[in-house]
Amino acid sequence: MIDVRELEFAYSQKQVLQDVSLHLEQGDFCAIVGPNGSGKTTLLKLMTGLLQPQGGSVQVGGKPLNSLSAMEKARLMAYVAQRQDVVFDFSVFDTVLMGRNPHQSRWETASSHDVQVVEEVLQLTGLADYRNRMLTELSGGEVQRVMIARAMAQQTPVILLDEPLSNLDITYQFEVMDILQHLNKQNNTTIVIILHDLSFVKKYAHKVLMLQKGSLKHFGSVDDVLTEQNVREVFHLSSHYGLDANGHVYRTTPHP
Repeated sequence: MIDVRELEFAYSQKQVLQDVSLHLEQGDFCAIVGPNGSGKTTLLKLMTGLLQPQGGSVQVGGKPLNSLSAMEKARLMAYVAQRQDVVFDFSVFDTVLMGRNPHQSRWETASSHDVQVVEEVLQLTGLADYRNRMLTELSGGEVQRVMIARAMAQQTPVILLDEPLSNLDITYQFEVMDILQHLNKQNNTTIVIILHDLSFVKKYAHKVLMLQKGSLKHFGSVDDVLTEQNVREVFHLSSHYGLDANGHVYRTTPHP
């Protein structure tokens, strides 16, 4: 479904990614992990076409990403950015309805099917009671949930999410991950998600891509990649810390 081959990217003279390759099948649930500054967001933007690689290539569904129109990309992939800036003030309902735009012609208005999809997504994400609220009336975490709902309304075979849990409290973190898991299992949606909490990676993901300083250090199944040795190596954990079976980092020695 997604082929990334020998990607290279630099901002000005700073190399951010080098020689990154991976392959994802339809229905994979892949977590991208790594220390801050390791190139996770840049990789995700290259996979969506928001950035153009300076070397290597990205293919989606067997087609080069740079050969697809914006509409074709929007029908294949939905993207949820880490930071959501509210530029124009729309209602929650109208914002989620924007996710249906790739399925409409230029001057076509929303169909009854589009409205039905939005209503179902609002229910699924717990936003039904917010439908008439304006984005400027919402908290940062609530806006993040709306953007996730908009991505779901696109009904694409791939959803890519950049740290979608960062502004959510713990209850909504689990709810969002449960929704993504439901889409993955019921609709065979490919999920690519940047996560910091390794316990969520352990609980939900099938595959893990581990980056360090712009290089792919490990890629494969959760059990093969998310090991204490790999976590120590990539995150520079000292001998005072370990990784338990549920993906929680714990201290192995008492605090001084």
